[in-house]
Amino acid sequence: MSKHLDNPVMSEEFFRLFSREDRKIYGFILALVLDVSAAEDIFQETCVILWKEFSGYDPDRSFLNWANGIAFNQVRKYRRKYQNKRLIFSDNLVTELAEDVSSMVEEQSQRQLALTQCMQKLSPRERDLIDAYYGDRETAATVADRWKCSSHAIYKTIKKIRKVLFDCVNRRLSSEMTS
Repeated sequence: MSKHLDNPVMSEEFFRLFSREDRKIYGFILALVLDVSAAEDIFQETCVILWKEFSGYDPDRSFLNWANGIAFNQVRKYRRKYQNKRLIFSDNLVTELAEDVSSMVEEQSQRQLALTQCMQKLSPRERDLIDAYYGDRETAATVADRWKCSSHAIYKTIKKIRKVLFDCVNRRLSSEMTS
């Protein structure tokens, strides 16, 4: 049994890293198998292996890349097991898809980080509006009632904030590329 199962510090670190990336790992698997039921099974197997093998994880490496490597191996195992039972893509195609999905996930992670940094530059009121509208999925009318303004004013403010965030994210990403 893995030595980290009894180590609360390692357990906490695993759950911190895993909870930040679990949806991306599942998305990676789903993109490769295109079957929700199979993806859920593979994801569960991957989670067990990640937990058992965490003591061998190198913290200087990307947790997501490490986890996706394990997930990719589980996808390959699934493909070998079911290759005669359903339509399966060639190994070369699946490898290419995995590379494409990995690069898209990395790009999305960079974009998410840039968005988080840009959100911090917004005023508290602007952040509250974005959190209410997108996070809590409140309607513009609900927010407008609470803020004592028109729905039109809410839509106009959201449009302005989205433009500011879009420009900020693009500036950050382009400055990272030139660095």
